[in-house]
Amino acid sequence: MKSLLPVQPESPRLLRVAIVGEPNVGKSTLINELMRWKVCSVSKKVHTTRHNAKAVFIDGDTQIVFLDTPGIVDLKHGRKHHLGATMVVDPEHALLNADTIGVMVDASDHWRRQRIEENLLRLLRFNENKQSFLIVNKVDLLRSKRQLLECIHSLTEGVVGGVPTRRQKPRKPKLNADDLFSKTEAKLRGREIGDEAEGSRQESLTEPHKGWPNFSEVFMISALNNDGVDDLRSYLLQAARPSEWMYPKELVTDQNPHEIATMIVREKVLNHLAKEVPYNLDISVTMWDVDSSGVLHAVITIQGHQDRYIKYAIGDKGKTIQKIAAESRQDLASIFHCDVSLKLVVNRL
Repeated sequence: MKSLLPVQPESPRLLRVAIVGEPNVGKSTLINELMRWKVCSVSKKVHTTRHNAKAVFIDGDTQIVFLDTPGIVDLKHGRKHHLGATMVVDPEHALLNADTIGVMVDASDHWRRQRIEENLLRLLRFNENKQSFLIVNKVDLLRSKRQLLECIHSLTEGVVGGVPTRRQKPRKPKLNADDLFSKTEAKLRGREIGDEAEGSRQESLTEPHKGWPNFSEVFMISALNNDGVDDLRSYLLQAARPSEWMYPKELVTDQNPHEIATMIVREKVLNHLAKEVPYNLDISVTMWDVDSSGVLHAVITIQGHQDRYIKYAIGDKGKTIQKIAAESRQDLASIFHCDVSLKLVVNRL
C-alpha cells in the first residue's frame, strides 16, 4: 500500500483514527457511513471483521485513515471461539499506529453500555497520551433520554473534555403516611438511611473503574440510520493536523480486490447461515479475470470442514448458495463499478 507514493496537495493534513470496541457494536457500519462507500464487511453476527483494515477518506487537502479493528477479545475468548491470533493483537497494533482513538459502545446492550470492557480500558491506559473520543451507537433503540444520560455518565465517569458533567438527579417520590412513619422510626433507632448511603459511597471508592474520564468528546449516533455521522466526520476533519498524506488519493482501502471479494462473500455467508456454520467455512478466490469488455469473471470457493457444513451452505435445492451468490454479485458490481460474473463453488476442505 505504501509502495505508491502519493501526490501531495498544497497544504496536506492527516489524521489516523482507530475505531475500537467490543464485537458487533457497529464499527464497520460506522466506517462505511463515514467513507460514504462500502469498504468493510457488515453482519449481525460477531467477529465479522477478522483483522485490521484501513479505509482512506479524502476531503479537500485532508486525508483521514480509518483503522477498522476486530472486536476487542481476550486470549481465553479467542481460544474458545477458535479465532486467529490477529483478532486478539490487531486492535493493540491499531492503537499504536493511531493519532486518535474512537471507542464505540452499543447503547442498546443493557450490560455493555454501563462500562468499558476491561481489556479496552487497559489499552486506553497504555495509550493515555493519545486523544480519545466516545461513540455511543444505536441510541435510536433507547427508550428514554434518561437512559442515554446515565449510560454516558457511567462510560465517562462524569468527565468529558476535562470538565465534570452534571448528573440528572432522579425525582424524589412523595412519601405517604406509612413511609413517613417508617422513616421517623428509623431515625429514632439510629438507622438513618443516610448512614447506608455513606457506606455505599465508601464501597464505591474501592470499586474498579468502569469508564474512561479522558474522552475529549462524546458522539451519540445511529450508524445504521446514518444519524449523527456527519457531525463525527466534521469533528475528525477539524482534528486533522498538517502532515503529508500517507496514501494516494485514488486509494480507498488497503485490501486487495481478492480480499474485498472474500469479505463480501463471508458477509453473506454470515447472514444466511446459522450458529457455528459460517465459522467453519473457508473462503478463497480461485479464479479472477477481467475481459476486454470490462466484465469481472470470478470463481470463489467455499470449503467446509465437515459434510454437514457443506450441506447447510448449499441449502435445499441449492437455494441458500444461490441467494449468497446473487447478493455477493450485486455488492461486487457496486464496489468495483463493473458487470460481474460470479460463480461460487462449495466443496469439502
